Amino acid sequence: MSRREGAVHAKNIVIFGAMGAGKSSLINLIADQNIAKTGSNLKRCTLTWTKYPLPRFIDDGMQYNIFDTMGIENPEIEPREYRQSIKNASRLLRELDACGGTNLLVYCIKKGRDSSALRSNYQLFREVLYQRRVPIVMVVTCLEDENVMEKWWDRNHAMFEKDQIVVEGHACVTTLKDEDVKYKASRQAVRELIRRYAAVIPVSGGWKPQEGKVKAFIRQLRGPEPKDKKLQDKLQKDLKDQCGMETKLASDVAKTLMYT
Repeated sequence: MSRREGAVHAKNIVIFGAMGAGKSSLINLIADQNIAKTGSNLKRCTLTWTKYPLPRFIDDGMQYNIFDTMGIENPEIEPREYRQSIKNASRLLRELDACGGTNLLVYCIKKGRDSSALRSNYQLFREVLYQRRVPIVMVVTCLEDENVMEKWWDRNHAMFEKDQIVVEGHACVTTLKDEDVKYKASRQAVRELIRRYAAVIPVSGGWKPQEGKVKAFIRQLRGPEPKDKKLQDKLQKDLKDQCGMETKLASDVAKTLMYT
């Protein structure tokens, strides 16, 4: 069999959101089986990412790789964990770019969670890491108490518009299997969301230098070249203007993104 004939064609889906938003439960909903560990005791391990290959879970003949990313907290409250999360996000972006790119961003948020990180997380992935080059959708979890889950979006979508959080599509879901009818409807809604909005051709992050870890480390030791310094300054400005970071934190995060 030739290399071309044996190649696995896959779409890469990145799920991101705050700690406790229900990302792992969402993955189990998508897969319709418990493949991702859940629970508040997973705080440390969810600061990295886990890849879940789902072959042909949508009837289009494609394999989907679902990436469960680290939980990202408020940068001003947990700056050390935030920087570690950024470092892991940068490594994930580099790995995805190496295998072709990303087809879809899924922003997972939890009903009733009033977090100042809501817009910051969106801006970090949508605007800074991916430069608006990858489609993004939103999944709202913990809506089992709603008689009609979609009604929650009708009541709250204006809040996202006010915060300039714009997504191509959304799904209102429950991940509780006890809610049999709503659970099945949720699984179908999320799968359709992915099928409909995942880019046919994966997209790279766009701004990161295409290099391995060793070259990035050597470049850091050597010091920034003029083009690197210009890019780092732009990242710092974007992090301040779009994610609302303080100057010191924005500078640290920009450096982390450049040299991880």
